[in-house]
Amino acid sequence: MNASISVAAADDEHISSLLGDRLRNGHALQQSPRRVYTLLRSAIRSGALPAHSRLDELQLIDDLKTSRNAVRLALQQLGADGLVERRPGVGTVVVSQIQSFPVFECIGPGIGIAGALLLIENRRVPPTPYLSARLGGSTEPLHMSEFLVRVGGRTVGLFCRYGHQRAEALEQDRPLLSPDDISWYRRIHGEAPGDIRVVIEATNVDTRTARLLDIDEATPLLVRETLYFNQQHQPVDLHLTYLDSRRISLAAVVTDGALQHGQLHQ
Repeated sequence: MNASISVAAADDEHISSLLGDRLRNGHALQQSPRRVYTLLRSAIRSGALPAHSRLDELQLIDDLKTSRNAVRLALQQLGADGLVERRPGVGTVVVSQIQSFPVFECIGPGIGIAGALLLIENRRVPPTPYLSARLGGSTEPLHMSEFLVRVGGRTVGLFCRYGHQRAEALEQDRPLLSPDDISWYRRIHGEAPGDIRVVIEATNVDTRTARLLDIDEATPLLVRETLYFNQQHQPVDLHLTYLDSRRISLAAVVTDGALQHGQLHQ
């Protein structure tokens, strides 16, 4: 028998066996710890499971139509994220919420997060080839300022800004992303930007950032890079935001009107 046919037949038999197990155990049973973990994170993020909520394993098994093993593994992962905690005599309790930051900082005036920026570095930097290319080929030194992002008394991220001018509106003790604010860009320039380009990536954390955020070096970061253009379509600000992926999410709301008018660009 041809070796490739033999391997294919073995794969087919394995898949058939898995499907048979699912049918015997009930195909609606959600066995994946990953999906249980994701659903519980979503509930914590949306507020359906607020702080101090008690998570009963048997109730979760019934609610999520899943297995005890999937629930236990999901709760272990949530515990590693610092979102839930096992307490003697009480059980598993939600101890921290997930903050949602906007994907696009300039959409909507009421994005519902209050906190503070804490300035940790502020200086002129040379226009390296990368920065110069991103900011219109400037040959003049750029202004760089870096801040800790504080929400609810906890440091959840770092914000680094490069621009042609100082960000005096940020370099003071004032709220971060309060309902009265629209964007960092507007605070700096006093007007709406032209174009905005956003890239979001997951990256490993370096030693310095891990120390500043008080996280383990194995913790992945969400990194949002935002390039702002002025009304003349010239690049003027580069913002880099590093967020603790365990307790922070990025969210966007797109209205029907934006979709109907073709204003959503991938």
